[in-house]
Amino acid sequence: MHKFSRRLLRIGVLTVTIALAWSAQAATFTQATLKGSYGFLTNLWTASASTSQFAMVGALTFDGAGNVTGSFTSITWDTVSTGTLGGTYTVNSNGTGSMHFTTGSKALFSIALNSIVGGVAEGMQLLQTNDKKNEIISGTAVLQSTTTQTYSLASLKGSFTFQYNPRTVDASQSEDGGIGIFTFDGKGNVRSSQTIVYGGTIFKGSGPFLYTVNPDGTGTIEPSGVTGPHIAFALNSVTAGQAEGLQFLDTNTSDGAGNMVITGTLLKQ
Repeated sequence: MHKFSRRLLRIGVLTVTIALAWSAQAATFTQATLKGSYGFLTNLWTASASTSQFAMVGALTFDGAGNVTGSFTSITWDTVSTGTLGGTYTVNSNGTGSMHFTTGSKALFSIALNSIVGGVAEGMQLLQTNDKKNEIISGTAVLQSTTTQTYSLASLKGSFTFQYNPRTVDASQSEDGGIGIFTFDGKGNVRSSQTIVYGGTIFKGSGPFLYTVNPDGTGTIEPSGVTGPHIAFALNSVTAGQAEGLQFLDTNTSDGAGNMVITGTLLKQ
């Protein structure tokens, strides 16, 4: 009888555990789940050598009620564009949804929310769905802050590891990629150390850079000399006023003189 009772108790505990797990999985998402400012990066993927490579980085602000605004920097075949974005968004009960820009771009995106903390998504994946060419534009957005913030040079301080890769279908271009460390002083100066593989050859280097941060959390990193990458970025994962990461693209791909984009990420050490 006691063994039977203990067995029933174990079954009861298991049933409650499963019920709680199903309850956690059954969380209902709404427009309010997407609220605050997010840094984003999208890239174009194509197999056509005649298609211009494309990438866009920027910041988006969602109001929790179906409206989105933002700013961006984009590059396609060495041509850089900047501007503002505006539109609407929807969120389904399962965390999928859509985002439709009506100003600054006519892009329509399918979105999928992730990393829900305190009822708000800390990130999402993006896929453009109104591009009818044989190409894909996709990317990610990462939460900056759930509350209105004004960012400055001091918002980017400390050592960050970085990685970048180019995207190109131009067979005349040498493939390359790099990793390293950027150290920001919180006042507009950057020190760098990097390892680069270019066309199968390893290069190591270091150098000074200058950086800016706009009030919306976008910004730039540029060499203090004449040559070098010119980077547009968007901050993310801001804690106590300090960014924990950022996404970026190189706006000076003319150094490579070809159809490519170069994008990457920085993560705080």
